[in-house]
Amino acid sequence: MLFDPIESDPAIPHIFITHAHFDHSKGFQFPTQKKYSTKETKELYEADSGHLAGNWEPIRLGRRMKLGEVEVEAHDAGHMLGSVQYEIISPEGNLVYASHLNFSDTLLFSAAEVAPCETLIIEAAFPSRALKLPPREQVIAEMVKWTLECVREKRVPALAVQTMGNAQELTKIFNVWTELQVVVHPQIARANRIYESDGIALRYVDASTPIAEELVGQGKCVVLIPKRFDVTRFGDFRVAHVTAWPNLAHDPAGRVFPLSDQADLDSLLKFVQESRPKIVLAFRGGSKVLAELVTKKFGVVGRELSSPISSPKRIVTRLDPERIGKCEDILRNAVQIHDFTYEKRDLLAICLKEGFKLQEVEQALGELTQKGEFQYSAATDGYSLAKSE
Repeated sequence: MLFDPIESDPAIPHIFITHAHFDHSKGFQFPTQKKYSTKETKELYEADSGHLAGNWEPIRLGRRMKLGEVEVEAHDAGHMLGSVQYEIISPEGNLVYASHLNFSDTLLFSAAEVAPCETLIIEAAFPSRALKLPPREQVIAEMVKWTLECVREKRVPALAVQTMGNAQELTKIFNVWTELQVVVHPQIARANRIYESDGIALRYVDASTPIAEELVGQGKCVVLIPKRFDVTRFGDFRVAHVTAWPNLAHDPAGRVFPLSDQADLDSLLKFVQESRPKIVLAFRGGSKVLAELVTKKFGVVGRELSSPISSPKRIVTRLDPERIGKCEDILRNAVQIHDFTYEKRDLLAICLKEGFKLQEVEQALGELTQKGEFQYSAATDGYSLAKSE
């Protein structure tokens, strides 16, 4: 079994996906293996990527699935809609695999479920070096205050967010805490609709509709945009970033609100304590710190998974120039409006939907840039038509 793989290994037939974020759901793209996830994760992946997930079987919370000599049970991870941890029950004992999880309640979801286990494999992706993030209520209050100040100053508040997870929680926050209309980028609207289909009530306006343009013109709304979205063409926009992972890409003159849908280090330690494992294997991020603290605080074996799992070497194949040319034509047809930046992930989705491989699309984008037809912006991770001399 593979969990949240980023590379395909056809020799391992079963792939388990914890949630829909791109860095965890890439396994949906692998054609030969059987994929398992919650229905909500599959629907969010399809809405975000534009791809259908084939060879897939649903996993339901609290229901065990027999797979060879072991059983697999999914537990709520509290991270976003459809996110889960996987418990593997075998004759030798049980193991829990937990990637991103949230161990505190939000407006949309309850804290992650604790499944006591003997071995816990946990991602150490806590969003701050500090033990604890500020209280959620405090961050929400500061964010709402900033937003209302922008409106009073006749500036349009725009919050750069993750399109799945943070965006839906923010939609709900402004529904509950203010009377402002919430205008969302079309990519966020697609994810919002999946949340709505699962019974979560959200009030928002898709930015691609005429009413959204009218609301932005009036300045009595808050706008949710994807991270790296270029808003420089909107003179009245005032941008803040909603992230607990601040970096140099964020405007130092702007605001950063540390609202996270992931557990901080302190919360991860509480989760480990309640899971009562004998062995904790930490990976990614602050895995060394987490492993050391687990041993020091709880007296259990804490280890860092520092080495990647070995896999067969990839065979490098030469790309077909004719296919690259056809891919370039599709990209030229997609990128036609001057002074508009097209996000790279959207261009990838268009070409992947037409049957091209990721490597082919990357090659086509690179060649169009080298030819001077496109120009790439690292700030927005997007492409636009090159300006003529």
